[in-house]
Amino acid sequence: MRILICDDSGMARKQAARSLPAGFAEQITFAEHGAMAMEVLAQQTIDLLLLDLTMPVMDGFETLAAIRERQIECGIVVISGDIQPQAREKVMALGALDFIQKPIDTDKLHKTLRDYGFIGDATPASSEATPEPVITTPDTETSPLDSLREVSNIAMGDAAAKLAVLLKTFIQLPIPNVAWLTPAELEMAMGVFQLGGQTVVSQGFVSRGLAGEAILYADRDGVTGLRKLMAALKSEPETNNAPILDAASVLIGAFLSRFGHEVDLTFSKSQPILLGQNVMGSEFVYNSALDDVLLIEIPYEFSELNFGCDLMILLPKVSGKKMLDRVGLLLDGGAG
Repeated sequence: MRILICDDSGMARKQAARSLPAGFAEQITFAEHGAMAMEVLAQQTIDLLLLDLTMPVMDGFETLAAIRERQIECGIVVISGDIQPQAREKVMALGALDFIQKPIDTDKLHKTLRDYGFIGDATPASSEATPEPVITTPDTETSPLDSLREVSNIAMGDAAAKLAVLLKTFIQLPIPNVAWLTPAELEMAMGVFQLGGQTVVSQGFVSRGLAGEAILYADRDGVTGLRKLMAALKSEPETNNAPILDAASVLIGAFLSRFGHEVDLTFSKSQPILLGQNVMGSEFVYNSALDDVLLIEIPYEFSELNFGCDLMILLPKVSGKKMLDRVGLLLDGGAG
């Protein structure tokens, strides 16, 4: 069986390869995005494609559409952190056989392969008794930052799914930006507030041996949109600050809850605080960082409602290093 695994995360590609039944794959090819996967599909016959959705260059939706347009015969199973109902409906309409949530449930994957005739009902062979598949594309080394990006991607997708159901809308998901920032780079990142008209909400969080700060910010359109959604949900007036604080609490809480689950941590959160409304120019200066800060940045886009907001998770240097050590353990134990 020739397998193509398409995911921008090296950790996710390796986890997917490890989740296949022993002896199932004769050949495994890795692709980092949809365009690379299309090149592989143009050059050789692939029996099964395991496809992520949120990727650079060409995402999973675009890849599915391209495969259907070119009438390429290939079984496709989507494996994604974006588990919003509309995402599932869309990929199934584009021809996917099934949709599996990240991180991969091995039993679920094997059941899907069995349901669609890729494997039989016999007990899978022992991994010691079967030859290793040929990896035709050398994989790049996976770093702790890559692992943290993948964990953030899973948390983002789970949070978006809950929000999509709660708010009855679809949320366009980007690739999380994960990076170390120097104090100067953090100040530059916060320079978005100098564009004017930004509303900024902060919520602190702590867990075993680490602490951080979540910052949600939105421009006037974003604040108006969030206010309408949350006010309608909770039957509150749109004119006070409660809806925007509620929105921050829901967005930050949903992300940290799933993120903590993935790294086996429980986060205690402070009450969200409105740092400023319609912030202009130098009114807001984030100057608490004296050393490098680990950043996780997620732009949420409510595409059906034409507004968005951004979430920043900031971990001071000591906490950031502890977090990377923690996801490094996932890398060692999960990606092989």
